[in-house]
Amino acid sequence: MDMEAQAAAADPHFPIYVSSEEDDGITFLGDSFDPEEMQIQEAILLSIDSSRAPTAIPTSSSASSSASPSGPDVAGTSGKSTEESPRDRKGKLLCNVEDEPSDSGKRRKRNRFRCAICMEKVQVSEQFIVSHCSHAFCNGCVGRYVATKIGENVESIGCPDPECTEGFVEIEPCRDIIPQELFDRWSVTLCEQSLGNEKYYCPFKDCSALLIKDNDRTVKIRDTECPHCHRMFCARCRVPWHDGIKCKELRRLGDDEKGETDLMLKKLANKNKWQRCPSCKMYVSRIAGCLLMKCRCKQYFCYHCAAPMSKALHYCKNCKR
Repeated sequence: MDMEAQAAAADPHFPIYVSSEEDDGITFLGDSFDPEEMQIQEAILLSIDSSRAPTAIPTSSSASSSASPSGPDVAGTSGKSTEESPRDRKGKLLCNVEDEPSDSGKRRKRNRFRCAICMEKVQVSEQFIVSHCSHAFCNGCVGRYVATKIGENVESIGCPDPECTEGFVEIEPCRDIIPQELFDRWSVTLCEQSLGNEKYYCPFKDCSALLIKDNDRTVKIRDTECPHCHRMFCARCRVPWHDGIKCKELRRLGDDEKGETDLMLKKLANKNKWQRCPSCKMYVSRIAGCLLMKCRCKQYFCYHCAAPMSKALHYCKNCKR
């Protein structure tokens, strides 16, 4: 029994439509027959050639809906979906795949962290972990922090966390987050720090090359040539070479008296046996007479040892002359 026959047998009021072979029209037989008439209709349907394509038979609900006038209420309700959201066995609503967050979005959230300096969420690939304390910051903040410390001539840079006393920033991980000029400057500073007291600099200001003590301290070296500017200087006093002036005598001079011109004057004074006034530091020359000298500043002193003397005494208690 085909679909129309089954529907007719189940519902006595089911309408029957029969299509003729001559045309494609559909003939309406009726929608309110008694049981005997329904059996006749069923027999007619069975006698129809089964090889013909079945014609769609509208249901009673569709027929009634097509016959009824369309109003605003009908149009409004027809646009709404009557399908309910899918639920699992326990009755919980199942989220549509479109509503669920994508796997790429979840991975992006998992691959982010919050920098403790700028408080921004950045990618893990931009993370800088401080050695020996595991504090993490973003590369941008650490780069600015290290640049500031290098500008302050800080040799060992600690963790940016003000409460951390164990961590420190190593130089090699900072190669790509600070300018090359600052990286080279920091490298030189660390090298000088590792040398300790074995380093010194050329005393000439236009050179100032870094030099290293290479002797075993058994040999006392005075005159030394800078390998960079090839000028002579005293390795003991760390000043330009003071030929004719002893190191002990040079140390008694003030910082403003160790210039090149001052040293030349000192050398000339030693050669001519001039003496300096202990008060005004001016050089004086004795032509004749005793050792008691009077300077232009009215200071009396011994010409032999430059010790102050009394005007009434012509005897120096210091050198006993």
